[in-house]
Amino acid sequence: MVRGSEVREIEAPPNIRSFFHGKPPSLWCRGDLTILNHTLLGIISAREIDSELALESSQLVKQLAFIKDVSFVGGWHSPLEEQALRILLAQEVSIVFCVSKALERFIPSIEVVSRVVQGQALLLTHCSPKAKRITRDASMRRNELVVELAKAVLVLSAPEGSASLKLARSALGRGKPVHTLEHRLNKDLLIAGAVPATLETIEEALR
Repeated sequence: MVRGSEVREIEAPPNIRSFFHGKPPSLWCRGDLTILNHTLLGIISAREIDSELALESSQLVKQLAFIKDVSFVGGWHSPLEEQALRILLAQEVSIVFCVSKALERFIPSIEVVSRVVQGQALLLTHCSPKAKRITRDASMRRNELVVELAKAVLVLSAPEGSASLKLARSALGRGKPVHTLEHRLNKDLLIAGAVPATLETIEEALR
């Protein structure tokens, strides 16, 4: 049996029990569970972007990939999240994939499967094997799980009215370090108290 190849039900870490709102704190995973013990930087993004923000995001993630002893957690679903994932997969970093469906129904890429086999990736979901389809609520909960697991969060795009902005504001309200790029799409989040995202400010938050 390849290490971590089977889907396992696990009890969630004590520090994220509030995520379950009193329900049984169960998660399902495939891969190296010890990655959850790493210092985790969460990455989330709304779908709205422009070429300038895409370039700035790419440049920052390339720098972040070289921070020592840090792993990355995300849903890796929106365009900027997918771009960040491509950059991180090109480096020797550990990655947590939060999934918005049952893992039995999730088909990862060959590259991701290879990372799981090598102990450099963890597939994680709050959806039980009984979940038959993806719902908007499951997708929102996936991003909430990303934020809960992360020591600090990088929000690449959070335009007015977006779910990413709402989630980031909630994280700020609970004292979670939130960083975002200085860009017009992120002005409301910066006003709400997010720290301008640079390599230096994120490294400081992760210490």
